[in-house]
Amino acid sequence: MISAIILSGGKAERMGGEKSFRKSGNKYLIENIADMLIEMEIPFVTVFKNPRFMEKPEEEIEKQLYYYKKYHQTITWDFVPGMGPLIGMLSGMLNTKSQWVFLVPCDMPFITEESIINLLSFIKEAELNGYDCIVPKHKNGFIEPLFSLYHISSVNVLGMVVEEMLEQNRSFPIRRLIDELNPLYVDVDKIDKTCDIFINLNTLKELENACFDR
Repeated sequence: MISAIILSGGKAERMGGEKSFRKSGNKYLIENIADMLIEMEIPFVTVFKNPRFMEKPEEEIEKQLYYYKKYHQTITWDFVPGMGPLIGMLSGMLNTKSQWVFLVPCDMPFITEESIINLLSFIKEAELNGYDCIVPKHKNGFIEPLFSLYHISSVNVLGMVVEEMLEQNRSFPIRRLIDELNPLYVDVDKIDKTCDIFINLNTLKELENACFDR
């Protein structure tokens, strides 16, 4: 069984502290990927900012409640604020029981169903050869760990990495986790020849200029 984790707990400082509930066209940015997963019948967990750590949580709680009522999928929260995607990933993986987890952020609006299907097609190869994550990789060596698949068994290593991170009181990149796993690297061209799906939006200007009809 496959499930997904949508990461939506980042600082989003260049978007004024808000990203998932910024409008993209006539809907929230996060709804682009959520609608797609629903259409593909892939259950998902969404990891939000924790309202407990906000000065004015009321608006965030209202939006998260709207989201839950719309999708009826599991939501959870970062248990430590401002410590990066590994915290959200662990929160999400502790709330899923599927064998493989598709990790995706809320701010990549050009993801397509075809690209997700292409990524999922490598699961059989990974299982036959003992890989525990499937990660797209560019020719220059850059990887896409936020559009990747992780076997549920990797949660044990993830927990240890997060524990180390908290002990040092600093965030680690997801690459730190992948270095401890046995990754199957997949050429990005086999996922999406245009590589448009890997574009993420970080500023209000990028959101304003994005063409959502591509």
